[in-house]
Amino acid sequence: MARHLVVVMDGNEREIELLETATAFSDCRGAELLVLRTASPADYDQMAETMETIGEVEQRSYSDDELREGLKSDARKAAEEATDGTDVTAEVRLAIVDDDERAETILSTARDNDCEHVFLVGQRRSPTGKALFGDVTQEVILNFDGEITLSME
Repeated sequence: MARHLVVVMDGNEREIELLETATAFSDCRGAELLVLRTASPADYDQMAETMETIGEVEQRSYSDDELREGLKSDARKAAEEATDGTDVTAEVRLAIVDDDERAETILSTARDNDCEHVFLVGQRRSPTGKALFGDVTQEVILNFDGEITLSME
């Protein structure tokens, strides 16, 4: 069965729209959907601090798995809503990566899971910004051997 990859970072409106587009596309093609939620180490640390504060009130601690599930929860909810009423199945995965490793993580996830299509939200950057900070979107476009659907912020 074909598999499509949707990359989400923080579940913003543009990413939700792209997830819905990917779901409709996957439904027409009879493909599975793999939703990759990327988070930075800082996102993980912030979730850990939040859960530690909640844990103090609840008098319990949260495991690494529970913290990771917390980071995936918005992506999972969005995937469930997008696939509701369709024949599409969606699997949500989490990758905690630094920004400079994000493109390679997307590419390796797509390769390792035989994805033939990647859906990605890109950021508009000036040529100087791309040179200084790199460009995840550009790296994915240049190095992915399948179809790419891109939505620009």
